[in-house]
Amino acid sequence: MKITKIEVYIVKLRPTGPIQTEGKRFITADYFVADSNRRSCVYSVNAETVFVKVSTDEGIAGWGEILAPTNPEVVATILKHHLAPMALGQNPMQNQMLWDRMLDTLRERGYTGGYLVDAMAGLDIAFWDIKGKALGQPVYMLLGGKYRDKLQCYCSSVPGADAKERLENVARLKEEGFNAIKFHTFGRGKKPDLEALYAIRAKFGSDELEFMFDAHGKFTHSEAYTVGRALGELDATFFEAPITFEDRDGHRKLAEAIDTAIAVGEPLRTIYTFKEWIASGAVEVLQPDIGRNGITEMMRIAHLAEAFHLTFAPHLSAHQAVGHAASIHVSAAIPNFLTYEYQPAALRRSSEYTNASFRLEKGHMIVPNEPGLGVEIDEQAMQRAVTEHFEIKA
Repeated sequence: MKITKIEVYIVKLRPTGPIQTEGKRFITADYFVADSNRRSCVYSVNAETVFVKVSTDEGIAGWGEILAPTNPEVVATILKHHLAPMALGQNPMQNQMLWDRMLDTLRERGYTGGYLVDAMAGLDIAFWDIKGKALGQPVYMLLGGKYRDKLQCYCSSVPGADAKERLENVARLKEEGFNAIKFHTFGRGKKPDLEALYAIRAKFGSDELEFMFDAHGKFTHSEAYTVGRALGELDATFFEAPITFEDRDGHRKLAEAIDTAIAVGEPLRTIYTFKEWIASGAVEVLQPDIGRNGITEMMRIAHLAEAFHLTFAPHLSAHQAVGHAASIHVSAAIPNFLTYEYQPAALRRSSEYTNASFRLEKGHMIVPNEPGLGVEIDEQAMQRAVTEHFEIKA
């Protein structure tokens, strides 16, 4: 089997309602940062992603998805000029060899993370989809089999400008079947976050609601210690990215000082970087993202975490169906899985052009059994959201 063609689709789903501008500083027409003194990542008003379709000489095609919530043109360019030409003519069944070869091409120049690995992840996911379809097996079987038929989900990004609004939305989510929630910092320091967290736990006991808290790296050391101790009292499952992402030693010290597990993984790419965080004791819950790590590397990271007796809770952001499916297969195939992040917005909005065999049922993701990833894309229906499409042929 040989790769004959690689197609790249940049997809941008425009907002369905008016754009909220309060508290945001727009740096372009679509991209903004938080208008505050706290560190802020750049965000888009759109739901943006990149799909990769890999076709072979045996008529089997596979789909991959790259996590590209902003500037998807960057990873698309890397695919077009570097990775896709390299992959053409290769056998996609040799996915691990191809992963290592792709990374090797820029190691000497120091590019072993960021956009390069993001782009690699899209191809890697497509290779696994092809492999499953060619062998007539779901991807989890090729990864060694499934440990579970369904995954406990936590609903991420509970909306609300204050504690009252978040309480109302938690009640709504519980009615939908979710018994686990992740709260994100308001970004205004520890006081409003603590008020909301205490109010929610007062309303919903630990036997009714499991919760996690994501600080997005915004807290100072002292704020993180205060909030971390409170999370222990409130029986939180994990404390995600409490301080700046570069401060590995600060995460280690915090992990030693509080009861709640420290979770990190969104900004990390390869097993080598994860190894440093794990070996130093700076992380207790691993959160690699399939759209930035790919299936091949994500399995390596999961097994490394297992060797250190650490749990695995994959990060998922603005993923659509392909990214979700790939993460579901990995989560089913590892023994140290903890919980699954469910962000519904982009997944729901893209449902008109994707047919996915996984499904959400009472707060649990049901693992699919179809060959490959179990996702099909209607390319014609997707065209309304495609801003750029190109192909590279052998």
